[in-house]
Amino acid sequence: MKLTKEALEMLPAWVGINSRTVSFFEWLMEEGVSPWEHGDASIVKAAQGNCFYLYSGPRSDGVLEIGKGLEFAGIFHRLHCGLYDVKEPLRKILGIGEELYFPEKADAMKEAAHMAGRKAVSLIHREWDDILLESGCEKRHLIPQISRSEIRRCAEDYFHAGKTEKEICFQPKIPAENYFSDRCYLLFLTKKEWVAERIARQWLLENTALVSRQCIRCGCIRNEYREIKKAEEKKHKTGR
Repeated sequence: MKLTKEALEMLPAWVGINSRTVSFFEWLMEEGVSPWEHGDASIVKAAQGNCFYLYSGPRSDGVLEIGKGLEFAGIFHRLHCGLYDVKEPLRKILGIGEELYFPEKADAMKEAAHMAGRKAVSLIHREWDDILLESGCEKRHLIPQISRSEIRRCAEDYFHAGKTEKEICFQPKIPAENYFSDRCYLLFLTKKEWVAERIARQWLLENTALVSRQCIRCGCIRNEYREIKKAEEKKHKTGR
């Protein structure tokens, strides 16, 4: 495919940096599997779902050198034309400076962790009964061991800190790295919401007892917080 000026304006910024990046992008969008070449280097692509894994290697007399290993150079997403995990050899071949940042797996993992946390809260509200049943967790593990004095102290801390009732809630912190395999990473580049919810659900199933105890604990603190707030409001009304 040959890119028009109008088409370039619709594509990610890296595509239009120079003639090499344009040629490289056109090659990526072609169906053929022949290497893309520049100078004494070649880039090959290997399809992985909606992505290409990109590898760089030296060539001699117009062909890849036998016995010279290919090195991973980056990932190209065929649907939204993004480049990820771009390594220095690919930057050098394409003439792309360090000022242009390309996302990496670690960035996606952080985003997935944040999204999965939100998804977990939503699942707790929507599907908690189903998750409890699926987890098979024994009832005795679901109830927290917490004293009234501890609940009272926590509620007072929230109240005096100026927190609202809505802020007294369990906020899951999901270690996305435990679930973020390369396959999961590639899926996340295409289906972020779906992958984040799958991670959240799996984490909830593995931590059902912990989540149950934390949710009950927060509920108890909220109830105590309301009582403290009512007492303070009454005190102000009566002037005492």
